[in-house]
Amino acid sequence: MSQNIHELGAKAYGAARRTQTPLRVIVELYDAMLCSVAHAKQAKLEGEPESEFNAVEKASKIIQSLDSALNDEPRAKPIADTLHGYYKTTMVQLHRAKQAKSPDAELRYASVQRQILAMREAFAGIAGVPSLVARRAEKSA
Repeated sequence: MSQNIHELGAKAYGAARRTQTPLRVIVELYDAMLCSVAHAKQAKLEGEPESEFNAVEKASKIIQSLDSALNDEPRAKPIADTLHGYYKTTMVQLHRAKQAKSPDAELRYASVQRQILAMREAFAGIAGVPSLVARRAEKSA
């Protein structure tokens, strides 16, 4: 019986995901990247290399997925080229942060987080998704 409930739950979740606009899904992927980079940074600080590796791998897979989904039609090429460069740079910086020693690693991870957050905020503005920066400012006020 419980297996049927789990299957129904998974199907309902899948159906709900399919109703999301592509832009909202992209924002959610950026949110997942931000979480993964934060986990990698924390794992580095706590001396947990396996956890750090797993978090960096998750973020890397998201970056690769976003990069592979870019539209290569001629009218979209300029934007696709810009995003491809951004993803490539982000990937390199993410792996440099992983290779770095503390406290340099902490600074590098923070830099990657800021860059991902800036892009997330740009997509969120287009998608009509609430800003994380505005929420953070409201909480601190």
